[in-house]
Amino acid sequence: MKDTYKVIIWGLGSVGKSALEIINARKSLQLVGAFDVNPAKVGKDAGEVFGLETAGVIVSDNEEEVLNIEADMVLYYPPTKWDPGKLPSPTSVGGNVDDIVKFLEHGKNCSSTLPVYFSEKNAPEYFKRIDEAGKAHGTTYVQQGIFPGLFTPYFSSITCMFSRKIDTAIVYGGEDDSVNSAPWIAVFGYGKKPEEISPERLAVVKNIMFTYYGPTVIEMAERAGLEWDEYSCEEETILSDEEVTTPYSHVTPGTVGAHRFIMCTKKDGREVTGFHFIHKASAEILKDLPLNKYIEIKGEPDITIRLENIIPDEDPFLTSAAPSVNLIPSIVDAEPGFRNALDIPMGYMPR
Repeated sequence: MKDTYKVIIWGLGSVGKSALEIINARKSLQLVGAFDVNPAKVGKDAGEVFGLETAGVIVSDNEEEVLNIEADMVLYYPPTKWDPGKLPSPTSVGGNVDDIVKFLEHGKNCSSTLPVYFSEKNAPEYFKRIDEAGKAHGTTYVQQGIFPGLFTPYFSSITCMFSRKIDTAIVYGGEDDSVNSAPWIAVFGYGKKPEEISPERLAVVKNIMFTYYGPTVIEMAERAGLEWDEYSCEEETILSDEEVTTPYSHVTPGTVGAHRFIMCTKKDGREVTGFHFIHKASAEILKDLPLNKYIEIKGEPDITIRLENIIPDEDPFLTSAAPSVNLIPSIVDAEPGFRNALDIPMGYMPR
């Protein structure tokens, strides 16, 4: 373990803010670079952008300038760069893969919260590009956020190790989007009437979930040694039963209040591994649709592990940022190439 890890934050949004707060609290982490294309942030101190203490690093929009800074790690938190003309999928984030390859080729390890993970199964071409770049330059890429990431498939896969026999392994989760300031949340159409949401828009919603959350169930099945022959991702639009106003939507009864997503692998039509996730405009509506977060294994023995406050209201992006920041020493020490978080020793968190 090194005494100091030099870090670049690439993308100073909500996740980047939480990451910077963690870096500020750790003696072994040093911010040395910050990249963003937002003119309101460029030229300012990275800390001052968020109303935090001065970081001593000026935000730049010059890629080469930032790439040439000496650093151990790039924490990559930009918007998803969907390929034009393609529905969101694990194989339609080519712009993000281009960036990851650039970081590795410039001698930087990289961690991200983006849906570029378990790519040997989900996107073999992306896996090959990233893996070859890392091995050629002695650098490592690891995806680790919350989902995809620590909650699923990392923690859920480890939970399977308690069982002698597994019939089903299902992760249940949900998010109160009244505290979620991510711009992409607008795609859910909260407060709109069902007829105002086109089939095309619903297809985008479903495919975003398929891209970000869904393939975690494939990794869970593969790591637990479970046989499967089908992957599916289903969406259910749920209308609100109450009126609520949030910073991001105004919802009235009969308008869109939530979406339920069921992503699963199946064997002969029976669910094997699953991720059942609810996005809700506000926790104050649809009380019979809880946002409980737990892992449920059915088999020998039956196991239920419940998790509370893993998405804290006061900082809902903390648990997206923390897994990637806390894994920095392990990523730096890992074998070069494309590595899944479960394939590298956790080691020690940064002091």
